[in-house]
Amino acid sequence: MKPSRAVLINCGICLAAVAGLVAVNRWLLTVNHTTTALSMLLLVLAAATRWGLTESIVTSIASMLAFNFYFLPPVGTFTIAEPQNWVALFAFLVTAITASKLSADAKHRALEATAGRNELARLYELSRALLMEDARDSVRHSVVRAGQILQLGNLAFYDAAAKQLYGSLSPGTSLDDLARVADSGVASFQGDRAMIPVRMGTNVIGALATDRFQLSPTALDSVASLLAINYERARALEMAAAAEVARRNEEFKSSLLDGLAHDLKTPLTAIRTCVTRLITIPPRTEEVRQELLNIVDQESFRLQETISEAVELARIESRELRLEREPTSIADLLEAALAEVRDENRERYSVADFSNNTVLFVDRVLLRRALLQILENARKYTPPDSPIRIEVRSGNDTITIAVLDRGPGISPDELERVFEKFYRGRRAGEQVEGTGMGLPIARGIIEAHGGKISAANRPDGGAAITMTLPLKQ
Repeated sequence: MKPSRAVLINCGICLAAVAGLVAVNRWLLTVNHTTTALSMLLLVLAAATRWGLTESIVTSIASMLAFNFYFLPPVGTFTIAEPQNWVALFAFLVTAITASKLSADAKHRALEATAGRNELARLYELSRALLMEDARDSVRHSVVRAGQILQLGNLAFYDAAAKQLYGSLSPGTSLDDLARVADSGVASFQGDRAMIPVRMGTNVIGALATDRFQLSPTALDSVASLLAINYERARALEMAAAAEVARRNEEFKSSLLDGLAHDLKTPLTAIRTCVTRLITIPPRTEEVRQELLNIVDQESFRLQETISEAVELARIESRELRLEREPTSIADLLEAALAEVRDENRERYSVADFSNNTVLFVDRVLLRRALLQILENARKYTPPDSPIRIEVRSGNDTITIAVLDRGPGISPDELERVFEKFYRGRRAGEQVEGTGMGLPIARGIIEAHGGKISAANRPDGGAAITMTLPLKQ
């Protein structure tokens, strides 16, 4: 319903109310002039309180005419016989209009105060929402959130630096209009649309566009300031995140070099020594020659394995690991991993009975690699003749594979650290070969599949490395 039509309807209701009041006072109750005037004055105040000044003035004039026609002698005409009645009629009209004006002003101020409180409450809610926003695309989210909280149909923020628009524009407003406001730093008001520059200090960082009459100028400036603060906060978070990534990359490079220094130097030294011996002092017997070549072969394999593990760990750390998932049975996975274990005593490996028809949707090659790393870790840290057992347990929506050994176990304070890259337990010392990259590689592969890996000590001696994988992805 249009406002002009609503006013006409309200005025019609007021005229009907005046007619009803005249009928009651004139023919039903037969009250005196003073009572009639006071009741009409109350009707005027009611109209002013309920609707506004226009309706109350119409009620005042209609009440004055009805009072003159039906209650002031000579009754039935608009003629006034006595001068004092003119004074009374004029006083009634002035009093009615003045009272209606005061009532309408009071109502308007009350509405403004209520609107101000509501606006302030919404701005407070918006400020809290923006402070709690920590998403990567927080600028876009903050504009959408501002539109929802402030109940704005159209709200758009133009990022001058990125030349990007967030939110929705009002019909008739273009991106070029916002760009001009951001470049000039001067607000623009076109009809019922408002576009104001968004400043952070003295710098203009963009422009804000919304429907002009949905927010007061003060509230509009406040929204622009909040968005500017959130914009700078988002930029600061992005810069901090980039700095943290750079710092971690540097730490990773440093730890990679430190961790590989020893493991690369040892096989290289052995290879160089053997080759130098073969070149400068030819062995007198074929047996010695063959022994030197075997050392070169073993140390070359060790060097190749170290470099391969370092490259694989770097891929995992840099999130470049891509999974090629396919249906894989647990039985095939265990068989493939056990077949690659470098152990002369293969009979010490056993697999507990389980439902071997369980199928996982995983990367077969990578998961086999993870299981092989765990088995190799158990082989290195246990006596050659001690048993190594694999147990498979099914849950509601997970599958758990545990590798159990009878080695020296893991110190309680190292149960988490064994999964850190290049970390080797204190019990390993120099007696156990390895780079400290096997379990970190296994953890990276398992976590990439959405699973978890953990280490624990067995109550009756030995260690247990357990990996849990989801059955469905």
